Amino acid sequence: MDAKIKTITRVLIDQVEKNKENDIKKIMNDFVQFLAQEKMIDRWREIELAIHQSWKEIYGASAITVVSAHPLTEELNKQIEELAKGADIERRVDERLIGGSVIRIDDRRIDGSIAGNLQKLKMTLSK
Repeated sequence: MDAKIKTITRVLIDQVEKNKENDIKKIMNDFVQFLAQEKMIDRWREIELAIHQSWKEIYGASAITVVSAHPLTEELNKQIEELAKGADIERRVDERLIGGSVIRIDDRRIDGSIAGNLQKLKMTLSK
């Protein structure tokens, strides 16, 4: 990753974190104008990836998806938000899992579902 892009993304994240939610739109507008002035708009995809990487370095994860067989309790949702501070958290219910959940943290996948365990058992027995 280009050192200039890494520095820019760290500054952006720092500014977003320090300011109130209603100031973020202005910060993002200023950021886009800065990229235009620096002739870096065409590197947007690289910058976006750097933002995710920086976010991951700061907070441990940038995106988390929890697919569970049943809706999560309010307490469990609070615990996830505390553990994954700053990450985008998506929650879905998929009754086909039978029980348990499948959690994706960025590029890692943790399958703790009954359906997943049954599939592993089937694969083991068929060998």
